[in-house]
Amino acid sequence: MSFYEAAPHAIKNKVDLFTQEPARFATRAVLAGVYLGIMTAFAASTAQLLDVYAPGWGKYAFGGIFASTLYIIIVLQGELATGDMMFMTYGAVHKKNDPWRGFLLVVFVTFFNLLGAVAISWLISKTTMGQHVEPDGFLHDLLMSKLQKGSGTLFVEAILANIVVNIAFMLATQAGKDYSAKLWGVILIIPSFATMSYEHSIANFILTCLGGFTLGADAIEGFTAWNVMRNWVIVWLGNFVGGGFIMGGIYGWLNLTKTDYKD
Repeated sequence: MSFYEAAPHAIKNKVDLFTQEPARFATRAVLAGVYLGIMTAFAASTAQLLDVYAPGWGKYAFGGIFASTLYIIIVLQGELATGDMMFMTYGAVHKKNDPWRGFLLVVFVTFFNLLGAVAISWLISKTTMGQHVEPDGFLHDLLMSKLQKGSGTLFVEAILANIVVNIAFMLATQAGKDYSAKLWGVILIIPSFATMSYEHSIANFILTCLGGFTLGADAIEGFTAWNVMRNWVIVWLGNFVGGGFIMGGIYGWLNLTKTDYKD
């Protein structure tokens, strides 16, 4: 089905659950953070192993495995703030939800995504793998590079990251109940932003928490409360521009056409 046909149903489900049963909505957001944490840790450990045998190639393994995370979240209907940025903006354009309520919904989901990220990262840090993360390994270098980026770079890369993420959301939404099509829609596009180390706010929650719990702040250059918050806030805002205003806003406007040319 088209996105024009499928999106209103998805938006209604989100707004209804947020309004009528916020505890269940929050739990779906926590689960999205948990799923993201599990697969990010797996992706990072695989990348570390590959880099030993093929230096510089670990990021491609990371991107490939990381892509499966969004598929899991979509199929199990977890709530991811970066996807809701698009749906709520699209819904506001089509008057399917109130703009202010949509914004509050995204903030609500962000908080509980973070809660899930903190919880799963702490649990992973207590595992065998978590207790043997290498100080100068893939996770360390990836996190350090993110914390060293300038604010302007973070903002632009966050815009690009959430354009990519929401292309995948749109493809998966149009796939309906065809789960193979959903998978292809995700794995064809998501590795591009993960491999290029673009900035995704919820993924950065995970990476920061994993690094903090496994390596410790002292082992990571630039790991201070101020710098972490700078990263989180700027990336979240950039994600909203890319996923909300660009993808949700533009396609919302395009689908206001009086013709049958709708996405």
